[in-house]
Amino acid sequence: MSDPPVKRRYDATARRANAAVTRTRICAAAEALFLRDGYARTTIKAVAKAAGVAEATVYVAFADKAALLDTVIVRATRDNASESLATIAAAPPADVLPRLAGSVAVLMARAGRLIALGEGASLMDAGLRPHRERAHRSLRAAFRAIADRLDEGGLLRRGPQEAADILYAIASESTYLRMTEGAGLPEDRYADWLADTLAAAVLA
Repeated sequence: MSDPPVKRRYDATARRANAAVTRTRICAAAEALFLRDGYARTTIKAVAKAAGVAEATVYVAFADKAALLDTVIVRATRDNASESLATIAAAPPADVLPRLAGSVAVLMARAGRLIALGEGASLMDAGLRPHRERAHRSLRAAFRAIADRLDEGGLLRRGPQEAADILYAIASESTYLRMTEGAGLPEDRYADWLADTLAAAVLA
């Protein structure tokens, strides 16, 4: 009696790699369309066409347009050379604000317009609000850790929570866009401007 055929183990590595490539292509197409046409006018059908995939393929990767925009924003905030806020919070207190300003400048140059688009879109699409609220909670906690580090160094002239709120308000995409696109501040000077502004606002 011959031995039963040996079943080959299914190797999903290639499939996962292809899915990741497709996901990246969808995100790139969506980012371009979101920035060009805005959130409301960008459709999943248009994203699929620009990415060269079936509309159903987009829905396999992303539950809806809100999830797609959230992923695009998250990818943009990670796809840059900015220093993490957690690393900055562990730096020597005297180095914290210059490093924070430099990191924010790099981050906003890559993702500022997308973040601003997400903020505006959350007003019209309730599906975006949980993503926005989660991101803001994380950001506020990170700024509180940075303020606590400054407080440990005896550098603050305000309480750490008030300082954290100021950092949260000023080191934002709206400030970046208003200063660079609105007021005409060159992007390569934004980090110095932000460091000086934050220091004047919170340091003793």
